[in-house]
Amino acid sequence: MAKKKVTLSIDEDLLSEVKKLVALEGSTLSGIVEEYLEGLVFERWIRELCDSLDLGELEPTSESEIPLGRPKGLNAAEIVRELREGRTGFS
Repeated sequence: MAKKKVTLSIDEDLLSEVKKLVALEGSTLSGIVEEYLEGLVFERWIRELCDSLDLGELEPTSESEIPLGRPKGLNAAEIVRELREGRTGFS
């Protein structure tokens, strides 16, 4: 993908702090800006997809919230075990 140079105006103090962080992470300022812009585009794509599927507004989910949203009464480990046993014919 071709790259395009861009001129930005950023507060000096903010830029100084960001450069320190970028150096610690072993990244580049260009890389950080590009990653942020990709995130903006992705968020818009997700919103448009949700709208087209009539899903409403999706909220971010943390890893700890995932088990709380699962249906109750299902034992995934047991179901997977049964599927595997059925596939191999072993009990």
